[in-house]
Amino acid sequence: MTAAVARHAIVPRREAAFAGTRELVRLIVRRDRVALGLWVILMAALPTGLVSAVEQGYPTEADRVAFAAGAAVNPAELATRGPVFAATVGGLTAWTIASSAVLLGGVVNILLVVRHTRAEEQAGRRELVGAGVLGRYAPLAAALVVVTVGNLAIAALVTAGLVAAGLPAAGGVALGLAIAAGGLLFAAVGAVAAQVAEGTGAANGIGFAVLGVLFALAAAGEVSRSWLVWLSPFGWSRRVQAFAGEQWAVFGLFALATAVPVVAAFVLSARRDVGAGLLAARPGPATAARGLRSPIALTWRLDRGGILAWTAGLTLLGLLLGAAMASIGDQLDTAAFRDLTGTLGGGDPAEVFFRFILYVLAQVVTAFGLATVLEMRGQETGGLADAVLATPVRRARWAIGQVAVAATGVVVGLAGLGLGAGVGYGTPLAVMGTTLAYAPACLLFAGLAVALYGWAPRLAAPLTWTVFGLVLLLDLVGEFGLADASVLGLSPFVRTLGPLTVGSGLAGALLVMSLIAVALVAVGLAGLARRDLD
Repeated sequence: MTAAVARHAIVPRREAAFAGTRELVRLIVRRDRVALGLWVILMAALPTGLVSAVEQGYPTEADRVAFAAGAAVNPAELATRGPVFAATVGGLTAWTIASSAVLLGGVVNILLVVRHTRAEEQAGRRELVGAGVLGRYAPLAAALVVVTVGNLAIAALVTAGLVAAGLPAAGGVALGLAIAAGGLLFAAVGAVAAQVAEGTGAANGIGFAVLGVLFALAAAGEVSRSWLVWLSPFGWSRRVQAFAGEQWAVFGLFALATAVPVVAAFVLSARRDVGAGLLAARPGPATAARGLRSPIALTWRLDRGGILAWTAGLTLLGLLLGAAMASIGDQLDTAAFRDLTGTLGGGDPAEVFFRFILYVLAQVVTAFGLATVLEMRGQETGGLADAVLATPVRRARWAIGQVAVAATGVVVGLAGLGLGAGVGYGTPLAVMGTTLAYAPACLLFAGLAVALYGWAPRLAAPLTWTVFGLVLLLDLVGEFGLADASVLGLSPFVRTLGPLTVGSGLAGALLVMSLIAVALVAVGLAGLARRDLD
């Protein structure tokens, strides 16, 4: 009897299913210690930094009350952040950060869980590790343990930072737990997506699509003041009411909504073959067609499931937003919002509302593009790049194929979002140009990822995601007027929203960002040509 058989003979069956979890947790932490550390520190620093921003931007109670009154009649602010429950330093901090932290944390948690489950299977490492004493549930359990510890660490650091800043401990605990609970819920969504899809890109696409739909539900519910807000974790994170009479019962919704997909993920993982997804790939012909005999065709074949799922999700999201724009037209037709619309270049109030929502959704689209581009590193470490480059294929051609497919995912996704919103609103092509205007901003980050991958492949992912997070932080700081126009102009999203708002200068801004993105890709290709692979 081998050692493995003997072990399973004496270990209870349930315990054997989780055998090796501790070792895999240590492996994940060892591999991703830099990225995990940056994620925890950045997420924990955001709320504490905003306390100082609120105190400096609105030093008196009268200033804070006036700000809260303005936010209460601004449907765009309601859609993205919800109502202000308390015009205090703590209340405005929670109002500003709760939804943004859940959005950013959701993206990171989906990526982490998919990376350490589906990506490991796709690269063949799961099968290799499984040749030892490893339970069926161990890889999924290890990934969930790591993200759980990471989210709890964020909650603890957020609480400590807010208390150190002089805010009530109860509010700090509530806000920290709301951020952590939102992250864990989307980790559970990523776990299910990793069981359903057979490719990493498809799994990420499903997870991001769910995130976008839930954000849109909360936005529509906030503006229409309907029960829709209770269908989304974004609405729950606001209804925790940190620093405004904390509602602890809301965490019961988080617990239930997280437990169900976690259990589903474990059940599904036991009902499929290792390396396969519930949505099995169709077997192809024995000989590839001529159109598939190129690096870009191979990349498209690997990622098309994710891009199609992603596009379908964004189109559905657009339909929901378009229907919301049509149904809340009377609510948007207020004196306060008409005045706001006038300061933002005028136009249909519903389209102004959509521009605000699009500003946030463009950041989700950027995350999808980044994840697709950074798959190059996984292909390099997993050996697929070696197999491709062993043929008469140059490195630049292989990398350009990956970039082209990522760009396709971004552009097609934005087009689907615009088309869906236009159909839902009753004017099919009216807003597609607005959504596509964000493509250069999204692809600029993809270009940065390529540049870093070419010269510093191990640091490409953590550094790119850190820069992306810092840009989101810059947007939050701009909310309180603590950054002048020259600093805010560093954000590609601001560079896009500004011309869209005033109605001029858009072509020049898009051209400059496109040229920068192309230049960054060229820099990355030069670095890739000069270094050894892995």
